[in-house]
Parts: sequence; C-alpha cells; structure tokens
Amino acid sequence: SSGINAEWPLRPGVKIDKSNIMQLKILNASILPIHYTPKFYQYVLQNPSCSRLAMWYGKYVGMVCCKVDSNILYIMTLGCLVLYRRKKIGTKLLNFVLELSKAEKCSAVQLHVQNSNSEAVEFYEKFGFYVKENIDNYYRYLKPTSALLLERLIVPSNSEQQVMQMVPSGEDEMDHTEEKLVESSSDK
Repeated sequence: SSGINAEWPLRPGVKIDKSNIMQLKILNASILPIHYTPKFYQYVLQNPSCSRLAMWYGKYVGMVCCKVDSNILYIMTLGCLVLYRRKKIGTKLLNFVLELSKAEKCSAVQLHVQNSNSEAVEFYEKFGFYVKENIDNYYRYLKPTSALLLERLIVPSNSEQQVMQMVPSGEDEMDHTEEKLVESSSDK
C-alpha cells in the first residue's frame, strides 16, 4: 500500500517502525527546535502503540510520540510540516492521543510547550487542555527557556466537567516541543 488515497488524502495512523523511523527523525528536525537523542528514537521503536506518523498523499507530513507514565499520557512530540497545516492533521494526531489515553485508562494527558508559543497553546485549549503550571528554565537550549505544562483530564472531577465539554472547533495545527526525555533520559 502506497498510502495514497484519492478519496481521503490523509493517513494519520501510520505506525512507526525501523522502516520509517528516519522519516520521524526528519520531521522532528524540520518542525521542532530540539535535537532528539538516539534514546528517544529507541523508546519510540520499543513502544510502537504510542506513536504515529501522518501521511498526506503518500508524503510523511506529521508525527506524534507519547509515553504513559504513572497513569498520565505525556505527549513528547506532536507536529506537522508548515505547508500542511490547517488540514486537520494535528487534530487527527491529537485525536489519536486522546483515544490512546482512554484505551490506556489514563487520568490525564499532559505536554510541555514553550510559553511564547501562543498558537500551540490556543490549539490545545480548543481540545480542553488548560495551563496547569508555568515552569521557568524548563528548556535548556531554547529562548525563552520557560514552558507551560498543559493538561487535559480524561476522568474529570466535578470542577473540571466544564473544561471537558469543550468541542474542538478550529483548524489551526501547531507543533509543540518537549525536552525532559531528551536531556534527562540518561537519569532514568
């Protein structure tokens, strides 16, 4: 299968394996301002249910990589090439994440985003994410160095019901970055 489909050009659920891991590396380098280590890619290959590539007319154009830790699904990377934004690719990738979080019985989905990246924050807020914490000096090699921890509860408490009832309405696609696995993975 070539991945080309005349009726629906987007394939958002391509599993990542040794045959296409280089495409993930290319996308990460093209979209995100962080260099990911071999350990990151080793993790992706060892946990194939947690990551996907998106194809548009047979071309790799987006990716999402997650990990489940302590009942939290953490989005390590999610992004789409600039020329392919506003085509619902990021939305489809995020929907994969939300479905995965339910399948894994997670209580929340979290990610870090550079606090200057207002487009990304707005994108995630459309899906019911909210700013849980502002963290100074989160990014070692980026300016600004501060990050926002965004969260969406999957099993909401009464106080979060209103947040969870939000329905995604926009078409803005935005990538985000994450650095903990990159720089502290050797600590684990």
